[in-house]
Formats: sequence, structure tokens, C-alpha cells
Amino acid sequence: MSFLSPGFFLFFPLVTLVWFLLPGTARRLWLLCASWWFLLCAGPEHLFSLIAATTLTYCGAQLLDKAEGRRRKLALAALLTVLFGALFLVKYLAFALDLLERVLTTTGLAFSSPALDLLLPAGLSFYLFMAAGYLIDVYRRDRPAEESYLDLALFLSCFPYLLSGPIGRAGGLLPQFRRPAPFSWEQLRRGLLRFLWGAFKKLVIADRLGLLVSTVYAAPETFGRIQVVAAALAFSVQIYCDFSAYSDMALGCAQVMGLHLMENFHTPYFSRSIGEFWRRWHISLSSWFRDYLYIPLGGSRKGRRRKYLNLLIVFAVSGLWHGAALSFVVWGLLNGLYQVVGGVTQRSRTRLRRRLGLADDAPLTALLQVGITFLLSSAAWVFFKAGSFTHALDIFRAMVTGPWLTRPLSAWGLDRAEVVVAAVALILLLGVDLYTAFRGSPREKFCALPRPIRWVLALGLLAAVLLFGIYGTGYDPQDFIYFKF
Repeated sequence: MSFLSPGFFLFFPLVTLVWFLLPGTARRLWLLCASWWFLLCAGPEHLFSLIAATTLTYCGAQLLDKAEGRRRKLALAALLTVLFGALFLVKYLAFALDLLERVLTTTGLAFSSPALDLLLPAGLSFYLFMAAGYLIDVYRRDRPAEESYLDLALFLSCFPYLLSGPIGRAGGLLPQFRRPAPFSWEQLRRGLLRFLWGAFKKLVIADRLGLLVSTVYAAPETFGRIQVVAAALAFSVQIYCDFSAYSDMALGCAQVMGLHLMENFHTPYFSRSIGEFWRRWHISLSSWFRDYLYIPLGGSRKGRRRKYLNLLIVFAVSGLWHGAALSFVVWGLLNGLYQVVGGVTQRSRTRLRRRLGLADDAPLTALLQVGITFLLSSAAWVFFKAGSFTHALDIFRAMVTGPWLTRPLSAWGLDRAEVVVAAVALILLLGVDLYTAFRGSPREKFCALPRPIRWVLALGLLAAVLLFGIYGTGYDPQDFIYFKF
């Protein structure tokens, strides 16, 4: 079951209605059972993994709360080893064995890695990070161990963010479960509007661009340079619309229920540097790495060299978190390297701008920086999308060799009408993001409009989703890009 599957449109209203009708503990128990059912639809093995992780986290937090000194450190180390060891086993073991086979083969030693096909439980990377963050908070005495298994299980399992985040923190979510907000028509209206906007970005923009990207990336050598570059840029927009759409729908569902989740995106492609980009993209994951890896490594407190090393470590780990492939590691390291080079050359770039007469806050300066940041991130996304390091090199090779154009528009996977729909939808997206960047959330402005205008706009958006969304044979409503991470 996903947010765009038919079953969810029966599941969500029922869960929300009963959520507001039940009192106290019964309400939380209902939401936990509903969330477990949500995951059970993917298979019982997925639910078993979640319950096992929840039980380990609950018992481990109780142990951490009572332990002192060296025992406390050893307990945390053991708990994190088990959590991340489980993640390594199902997600990275095959990759590690394949890498070992390649290394040993180059040295002349014979080694054949066994064929492994282990199930990756749905949402595992997300709820294990939430569990690890919670255990570290208990270890630091930032919060006491949760006495209620029900509340901790609900924190790790709540269905809006279970499969693809945002990665929540116990301090922000547990109080909301214990003291839930009463039903509000205003929150219902705002939550449904946000869900609808997410559906528009996913079905009308992301899935439509995905057809183009998949067609070109499948055989980049058969397309011209402009077409391959266009596909790479299109993927940047596709993954933004796909993942931010999921976050919008998750936050929208939670808002209908009176829950407030962490914002996960803030117009990242208007960033003026890669560092700023990562403060505005997948904010819940970026802040997790900052608080639980970058700062414990020393952050920027131990000199510039250590700061840059820490950045590279964090982004290498971030790349691995996204996928067990060399291309993901390269993607992560490249984003880290961008920031290292940016820091090293900052003074030189500032002097160059001043010689050219470009003030730091001038619109032209901002426009150039935004454009360069977008191109750099798009180049890194090639490794993310390609699936392998060698295929990514093939794509880059197709960008710089061969003719400029080789195949007609129809060969891109989209006909002329589809391109027009995509262009109009992208203009709308650009307008909304521009408004968000300079004026704040347009939802506030929308909700202040007269009721007839609101209805016309909302129904128009719904009609666009129904008429221009990508449906039909071969469409998988669960195919959100971040589901596989």
C-alpha cells in the first residue's frame, strides 16, 4: 500500500475517523495497529523486522538509562552494532562480497562471492536511523528512556513517515502522540491540499519526466549530446518532484490527523552553494548526519583539514545509505568534494567577483550561483541514477561525443502533447517554488482566498492530476524512487 494506491484512499479516511473518535491510550493503540497493518500489506516479514527493531530499541534504551560509565558506552556500541549490522546484512553484504571478489581477483587470488538475494524490509533504513538517533539521545541524557512500549513503537511505526520519512526525532513526535490535537477543519483543508500538491508533483511531473529519463539512460549512446544532457537535467527535476511529493503527502496526512512532522525540503534548487543545497534537501536526513555523525567526528571545531575530512566521511556514508553500489559512494563523495573545493576557493572566488564588479547580494550573482549549483548537483545525480559507475561514465561520454541531436522528439519516450503538459506543469512548479523562496508557503495565501476561488483552484489541481497523471499499463503506484532505500 502506498499513498497513491486505491487501498490507501479507503485506509486513510477510516484510520483518521477512528483516530479522532477514540480516547487516550486506545487512540494510540489504534494508530499503531493501523500503521502495522500498513506495513503488513507489503508482507509479514517486513512487519517482523520492524517489531524486532522496536523491541531491541525499547529494551536497549532501558539498559542505557540505568547503566553508568564504561558499561553505558559498551551498551550503546553493542546496540548500534546490532542495528546497523542488520542493515549491513540485508543491504550491503552482497555489495561487500562483490567488492572483495574484485579486489582479490586483481591480486591473483581466487574468490567467488556467493549469490545473495536477501529481502530488504520496507522502510528499514528510515526507522533504524530513527531508532539509532533515539538511543544516542538517551545515551547523551538528552531525554529519558521511554517507559511505554506502545508510544515508542508508534514513534518508529507511524504510517505517514514509515516508508520514506521524514526521519523524525522522539522529542518532537512523542509529545504529539500523547497529547494529540483535536480535529480541525482548517488542518483537514490544509493537509488535503498539501497531499494533492504532492500527488500533482509525483503523477504529472515526476512520472512523466521519468519516461524521458529512463528512455535516454537505457541507451545513451543512441542519443545526441543535447538529448543526454537534457535527460540528466530532467532527472534532477524528477527526483526532486518524486521525493518532495512523498514528503508533501506524508506531511499532509499527518496534518489532517493533527500531527506536525519535520519539513524535508525547502526549494533546494534555489540554493547558491552545494552546502546550502544539502541544508535544504532531505533536511531530516541531512540534520541526522549533522547531529549524530558530523558533530561527533569533530565537525568544524578541529581545523579546516579535519572539517573537510569529516565532510567527505559524512557524504561517503550518505552515499552508502542511499544504495549498495559504487556509483552511490561516488555520488556522495562528489557532493562532499564540491563543498571542500568550495571552501578552499571561497576567498579566490570572492576576489574574482569583486574584480568583475559583482556584489555578493546582486541578483546576477545569485542567479549565477544558483545555476552553477544546479549544474553541479545534476552532474552528481548522473551517478545516482545510472546504477553503476561504468554506466555513469557511458552517460558522460555521450554528453561530449557524437552528434548534437540524433533522434526525433518521439524517441525520447514523450510525444509532443506530453512535452507540452510537462512544460506547463514545470512552469507551475517554478512559480510555486519561487513564491515559497521569496514570500513563504503559498498555502497560507491560498487559504486566505475567498472560498469560491479556493474551490476552483483545488478542483483544477485535482482535475490536472486525474487527467494528466501517468496511469495505465505498467504503472506501479508504489514506485517512489526512495522506496528502495
